[in-house]
Amino acid sequence: MRIAVQRRGQGPDVVLFHGGMGSWKHWVRNVDALAARFTVHALDHPSYGDSPPVPRETTGPEYLDLMHGIIREMLPGEALLRFAGFSFGGAIAANLARRLGPRVTHLALISPGGFPRRRFGERPTRSYRDAGDDDKRFREICRHNLLVNMLSDPASVSEETIDIQADCVRRARFDSRKVSAGGTLFGDLAALRCHLRLLWGERDDSAFRPAQLLIGEIREAASSIEVHRIPRAGHWSAYENAPEVNRLLLEFFSATSGH
Repeated sequence: MRIAVQRRGQGPDVVLFHGGMGSWKHWVRNVDALAARFTVHALDHPSYGDSPPVPRETTGPEYLDLMHGIIREMLPGEALLRFAGFSFGGAIAANLARRLGPRVTHLALISPGGFPRRRFGERPTRSYRDAGDDDKRFREICRHNLLVNMLSDPASVSEETIDIQADCVRRARFDSRKVSAGGTLFGDLAALRCHLRLLWGERDDSAFRPAQLLIGEIREAASSIEVHRIPRAGHWSAYENAPEVNRLLLEFFSATSGH
């Protein structure tokens, strides 16, 4: 399968994996900064954005197998790779880093998914279906859900932000929870020998996403991981505090590629 990719810049390869109900636009404030030093590949995963769909019955493991094949076809050979994965994309990036072994020298995870399926507190999101054909109501639900799931400050939610969310939601055709709640993250992290960095928004902490517990579990799985809390940011920290995330990603990806 050939997927849609935004490519910018020159230099070593950096691959960006977006979050659930997303597209490459989850990285819209990061691509150009990274492209100053790297060749950036910002993906639309299968069944997201401009990429072709997968069958609705596709399982989480089948989706990860498909992603592995896509990356091997897109970036053949043995050139070294740097990965960054956000949320759903974090689970994908960690799994592919394990499969690709020494080719992946750096893995940056931004509030990753891939935890076992568990029930924490209630998540007070609203259903997009409730909007029907009412575009104004659909955008109101987008704003509401962004402030529940993704962003911490109402001032972060501009009309442009809602445009991104609305476009992504309308074109999401795979249930990312099959991967995000697939329980692959800990085993993948435990097997990795590459450089690891975790970025987690200081405000990405709630009854349904308890930061201390989840970060602690990641540390247990990968004792060498560097943890950075991103100030003034929620779950989508690469958007809400892009300058700080860009600084940390550039610093991390520019470090020596040894293991």
